[in-house]
Amino acid sequence: MAVNRPSWPELIQVFLGIGLLGFGGPQAHMALMRDQVVQQRQWVGPQVFAEGLALCETLPGPASSQLAMVLGWRCRGTLGGLVSGLCFLLPGLVTVLLLSELWRQGQTVTGLATVLVVVKPVVAAVIWTFVGKLLRQQRQPWQQAMAVSVALGGLLHQFSPLVLPAGLLLLAAGVANCWRATMGGTLLLLSGLAPWWAELGRVQASWFWLVQLAGVFLQAGLLVFGGGLVIVPLLQDQVVGLGWLSGGQFLDGVAIGQVSPGPVVLTSTFVGYQAGWVAGGGPTTALVGALVATAAIFLPSVAFILAGLPLLQRIRRDARVQRFLAGVLAGVPGAVAAAAVPLTWTSLQAEEPHTSLALLALLCTALLLGRWLKPARLVLLGLGLGLVVTLLQGVL
Repeated sequence: MAVNRPSWPELIQVFLGIGLLGFGGPQAHMALMRDQVVQQRQWVGPQVFAEGLALCETLPGPASSQLAMVLGWRCRGTLGGLVSGLCFLLPGLVTVLLLSELWRQGQTVTGLATVLVVVKPVVAAVIWTFVGKLLRQQRQPWQQAMAVSVALGGLLHQFSPLVLPAGLLLLAAGVANCWRATMGGTLLLLSGLAPWWAELGRVQASWFWLVQLAGVFLQAGLLVFGGGLVIVPLLQDQVVGLGWLSGGQFLDGVAIGQVSPGPVVLTSTFVGYQAGWVAGGGPTTALVGALVATAAIFLPSVAFILAGLPLLQRIRRDARVQRFLAGVLAGVPGAVAAAAVPLTWTSLQAEEPHTSLALLALLCTALLLGRWLKPARLVLLGLGLGLVVTLLQGVL
């Protein structure tokens, strides 16, 4: 447990502060936690921190949020884990809610619409750079084959009658790697299966959209391996198919998740908020939708960390579990790449394809690959560029 047991006010203050400063992605979040919890306050030792980090990186869900819960659990037990996780997420949650309402109102403002047109190719560049980063980590032939197989399955899902949702493809990748290890195979062959909520969507009850919302985000929370942007393939089809957002609007939500403190999976808050408005409710319904989506995507993390941490520490060493997780992670780049194809095309559309938007996407990709800018800062610069373009249009 904790080396120096913190008081409740200390625990709340530290993790709220980390949440407020939580820009720059999961690595930045984890560095802040190590500095505050291990080095400055010595609430846990370096070895305990390292073990917690290793566990969180093998579990589905946002690793930085899970690490906040692990550290809180180590310091003050189960309640401490809940408090530290909530405090870490709260600043980002509030920020995304505020930006979600501003975005909704801004849909009728011509100037803001122009800003969002400029931001979309920037976000597309962020997604493709994420794919490239993941692919560079895939050094084994079987990993590359798995990524290609999942990408092909995802493209068939996008552009053919076959129904191959990203969640199914990633699960199949995990199973295929277990089969590969025992049978020597590599190829991933799948039949088309419809997601269960498509059938449930026939229910006509006015409140049933909340069940659909919870189902979509619960599934996503169970399959977020390898980084927060994995939510893109996991959510894109369902969010668009259920009529909550268009493809371009979903990209706006990813942008809001990027520029807000905390994990990018807080895009779930944006989607839930907009789904509430689409369902015909007012601000209260939208807020309920935002909270349901957020709670659903984080529920698996809470269950894994707080209900089964000691068991998970043993299970993660099992060779079969490691093979399954390795297969899922190998398939992640393919799933994200397949989802990025239609989203990229959407990002390059205004009233017609714009060469300038394509050039902007290529420039942003180069800046990210050269590591001259981090994704969140690049998205903020995209917003600034969009404002400049809007002002110039007004002058001219």
